[in-house]
Amino acid sequence: MRQQTKPFIIERKPSRKPKPDVAKPSIWGGLDADIAQGLQDQRDMDDTAATGGADRA
Repeated sequence: MRQQTKPFIIERKPSRKPKPDVAKPSIWGGLDADIAQGLQDQRDMDDTAATGGADRA
């Protein structure tokens, strides 16, 4: 294989379009947070049912 005569250089050029300061809100809104909260509530209810409703030390 031949030896390279020039070094290999990668240049990263910035985008021409300016980036917005504030990210766009999700099209799903707060749905993902609502689902996560619902899952956490369900786990808490399952844990309470598994221990018989009493917290044991």
